[in-house]
Amino acid sequence: MGIDGSGKSTAANALAEGLRQEGFRVDVLWLRFNNVLSKPLLAFCRLIGLTRREIVGGVLMGFHDFYRSRIISWLFVFLQYLDALRVRWLTLQPKLSDPNRVVILDRYVYDILVDLIVDTHLYRLHAGPAGKAFARLLPPWTRVVACVRPTHELVAARPESGQDPNFPLRLLLYEKIFSFEGVETLCNDGSKDDFCRQIIKLGGLAKHD
Repeated sequence: MGIDGSGKSTAANALAEGLRQEGFRVDVLWLRFNNVLSKPLLAFCRLIGLTRREIVGGVLMGFHDFYRSRIISWLFVFLQYLDALRVRWLTLQPKLSDPNRVVILDRYVYDILVDLIVDTHLYRLHAGPAGKAFARLLPPWTRVVACVRPTHELVAARPESGQDPNFPLRLLLYEKIFSFEGVETLCNDGSKDDFCRQIIKLGGLAKHD
């Protein structure tokens, strides 16, 4: 997990390659947006003006202003949970029965929680019952790795982030989640090769270091 530009995909792909060299079957899944059950609500919010699109730093970005309605905010949280639950059992579970398979999730429940808090302004969501319900969607043996990168490098990698009004809030929310028990951090403050060596070592593949 981690904010845009922190190096999640780079880490996931490096780890996947190292694991494949060890003989594992590896799936890399990007699971940030799983909108199926929540699509009708998103369409309704588009009609009433609670979603909008703006060009930020030359990039078209979408914004959800669900915080303007507490009912819609909680309804969206509930539907997003159901969508994440659907992915957990229909997409992930069939892969978990293979003892020689590793599933790497490039974004999932914690990144979804950050998005939800930004959209709804339910600032304690991650620490309450809803946040705990999302966290329980991860299999108990899951290793949660947070990619951390200096702010100026994040903005250099994603220039539009520096112009996103929600960027400071996202940073703050990720910092809070990074402190959760069991979350390991991967510091991306050097070269790409150094960063990839870190994730390979973290994955128990030190001989590829």
